[in-house]
Amino acid sequence: MIVVDATVVPYLFVEGELTGMVRELHRIDAGWVTPPILNHEMLHVLARLGVSEGGEITERLWREIRSVLGANQQVPDPVRSLRLAVRHGIGGNQSQYLCLAESLDLPLISEDPVLQERFRGRVFGVNEYEGNV
Repeated sequence: MIVVDATVVPYLFVEGELTGMVRELHRIDAGWVTPPILNHEMLHVLARLGVSEGGEITERLWREIRSVLGANQQVPDPVRSLRLAVRHGIGGNQSQYLCLAESLDLPLISEDPVLQERFRGRVFGVNEYEGNV
């Protein structure tokens, strides 16, 4: 199992530069855990896609995302998330993924360079983590 954030998840469902690696990661380890903040972040991503691709596509993608990832959502401790955000100077959304990864003792897969830099050994880029699966 791994925790994945909103910098990774879209590539599982929408073609992009990391799609091949992200789909391979999911094939190897489909136990992706996310906090509920992912829902809000994915709505943002899909809303932006919907402007250029039409609402029907984004609605289908939303249902697919919820089908694949919805059962593995867990709520991180909000106070611990807040403390992580303040202590490390990261956003509240970022801290929720990190808090969840720490509390479950799982790696966080993120393409966020700030998280990768500040939390080496806990946060891995898709390319970095592939060899560790």
